[in-house]
Amino acid sequence: MPDLHDVPSRRAILRSSTLLGGLTEEQQQELAANSIMAHAEKGETIWITGNTVDFFGVVGTGFVKMTSFGPNHQEITTEIMGPGQVFGLLGVIDGTGCPQSAKAVTGTWYLKIRKGEFMPTYESNFILKEQIFRRTAHRLKQSFDLIAHLSVGTVEQRVAAVLLVLTRSFGQEGEEGIVIDVPLTRQDISELAGTTVESTIRVISRWQKQGWVETQAKHIMIRDLESLMAAVR
Repeated sequence: MPDLHDVPSRRAILRSSTLLGGLTEEQQQELAANSIMAHAEKGETIWITGNTVDFFGVVGTGFVKMTSFGPNHQEITTEIMGPGQVFGLLGVIDGTGCPQSAKAVTGTWYLKIRKGEFMPTYESNFILKEQIFRRTAHRLKQSFDLIAHLSVGTVEQRVAAVLLVLTRSFGQEGEEGIVIDVPLTRQDISELAGTTVESTIRVISRWQKQGWVETQAKHIMIRDLESLMAAVR
């Protein structure tokens, strides 16, 4: 059973969203009032490729990965969505359904926003349309990079690719490095990278000795970004 003490508020999730946080207070209040808080257990499929759903999601806590199948029918992670990030929005806007599957990597609270409640706001907000267009272009490039490394890369390349994606989305600059400002376990990282916990621990331990990263409880600090970027090449 999910811990109900960890349930974020609907308004807090909307405010944390880089895409929807710019809506007016009135628009946020209306979306919050008509949205549904949902929970997915670790490993649970939220929807599968080809589904037609009438909602998109905004992550409150936890992580959702978007996946597709490669030429050898292996499942490939194409995107990693964490707190404040939106998934499934384009399929709702254009009505084409879900080109990718959505699965919870960890226990995840997310907000379901239904198409009927969102489209009037979308159609009347030019700035939101522009933000969605720019964000989509950015995510496409990021997805292509991630697919390339997670489909054929070594364990080291896959773990580095995941940390770089998380750094771009959740990195907070500090005096000693960039802190990935979301709680992560080795199990979470291994799930995202498509490898074992043991392999992930070995890679991260080696990078700690080399001074590339530093672990802080459930957070990771990137101390040598250039070396981490070189690891995926």
